Amino acid sequence: MKQLKTKLESIKKIKPNIYLIGFKSAYLAKAAKPGQFLHIKVDDKITILRRPFSIHKINKGKIYVLFKVRGRGTNLLAEYKRGDALDIIGPLGNGFKIAEQASKNKDIILVAGGIGVAPLLFLAQKLKKSKATVILGARNKKEIVCKSDFNNLGFKTVIATEDGSSAFKGTAPELLKKTMKSLNPRSLADIYVCGPKEMFSEIKKILKNNPKVRCQVSFEQFMGCGIGICCGCSIQTKKGYKKVCKDGPVFNIKEII
Repeated sequence: MKQLKTKLESIKKIKPNIYLIGFKSAYLAKAAKPGQFLHIKVDDKITILRRPFSIHKINKGKIYVLFKVRGRGTNLLAEYKRGDALDIIGPLGNGFKIAEQASKNKDIILVAGGIGVAPLLFLAQKLKKSKATVILGARNKKEIVCKSDFNNLGFKTVIATEDGSSAFKGTAPELLKKTMKSLNPRSLADIYVCGPKEMFSEIKKILKNNPKVRCQVSFEQFMGCGIGICCGCSIQTKKGYKKVCKDGPVFNIKEII
């Protein structure tokens, strides 16, 4: 972990209220792992706290962050221009655990709910498994992002929209349930999830019939300090309270309540 000062190299609005920013950092390009996040200072006067952002992808030493405008901090970041200064602390947190045998597994599934797709593309870059499946869920087809990015990495991408405007009508967990029916109950599949917390309880129910499946979930959580001091991001787990910023943001789905 380091505090870095750099400059914004690119910013692009890819969907209404969804932006992709990029900047150079040789240190982060080498040290960062899928599922880790950055704590970015977006303003010195209007907001005090830094904002956490997942590392979206890394390409040739350039770090990308994908985010949705949700409040004051993200709205300020969306107004940045190329060349603006960035104050970043990272990489932070514990990311996804990629087992050595993961590349040999028959089934790997990535599940994204909305902007939960943000950390999964970096994970996909590391997995590089052509037979893996990515489930992208959103309210409608206009909100689907990164489909072509996963396809370019050789992943099979399937879409779930709540209004039925594209492919499967329903939520990402509902499409996962349908997908799981085609898997061998004894399969040592790996599932990686990021999205609203409500998704996790639905997925836990689905996995009851697939005890061999390993599933990791990445929390989208409000944070204060981002380094485990303030306890503002604590969640209750079967092993007691855990800090999303320090113990997570990635947890084994069997540990969470």
